[in-house]
Amino acid sequence: MNTETLTASEPSSRQAHRISAADAADMLLRHMDGVLPALAVFDVRDENSYHAAHIDAAVRLAEATFPQQIRGLNRATPVLIYCYHGNASRTWAQWFADFRVPEVYSVDGGYPAFSDALATRRAGQQGTPVAGMDARADLLAFLQTHGFDPFDLNAPRQHGLTALMRAALAGHEGVVDALLACGADISRRNMDGNNALWLACVSGNAAIVRRLVQAGIDIDNRNDMGATCLMYAASAGKAEMVALLLECGADPQVLNFDDARAVDLAATRSCLQLLRHTIG
Repeated sequence: MNTETLTASEPSSRQAHRISAADAADMLLRHMDGVLPALAVFDVRDENSYHAAHIDAAVRLAEATFPQQIRGLNRATPVLIYCYHGNASRTWAQWFADFRVPEVYSVDGGYPAFSDALATRRAGQQGTPVAGMDARADLLAFLQTHGFDPFDLNAPRQHGLTALMRAALAGHEGVVDALLACGADISRRNMDGNNALWLACVSGNAAIVRRLVQAGIDIDNRNDMGATCLMYAASAGKAEMVALLLECGADPQVLNFDDARAVDLAATRSCLQLLRHTIG
């Protein structure tokens, strides 16, 4: 099998069994945090390269060991595969897909990109500042009520929700402000791949949506189904939220993994009218 004949010229797409290094790092860290229950990571580089350095929890995969690995794999387990530069791993991903593994992804950029993305994410998770928390009785009460760790504001709880996500979902503007002031990580995603902005859209709290956007949250984050907040708001018939997200800069041309845009998912005439300019 010539596994280095493919190129990485097409845009990254989970539908094509590809994933960006940043998204792969996010999946691995969510798995290590216990948010994503199962994940298999395979390294298809040569043995010397693997032993010199590899991604945490990665198992080396070769043609000789593939039959054993595929037999022992629960088909419901998401699979990440990386190689040197992101070319050979795409062929391997297709092999897994041919064996009816539904969620298998080749990591764009290979080991260097994956390793760098992990290092960046881990650096962002360390040293969460908690200074000033003792002056916020409402924040401490919220953390205690919901069982969050006051010394690790980013530690996930049920369904992978962080304190920031839970506060956004509950519509607690003051707690959201306090968490942002204390350095809560806005890049965290729950077990479905949604960030705190999605939870704010669920609650319908416009003030929290604006605060999170101003803090720099990824307004076009695609969850594990490829859906953005704008897609959710459109499909849920939340016209006011659709208008707000568009005002805040949400991209209506983003595609989900079924190649659908927000306009294609609009559940009401009012949402469709707001997104009609994206048709074409």
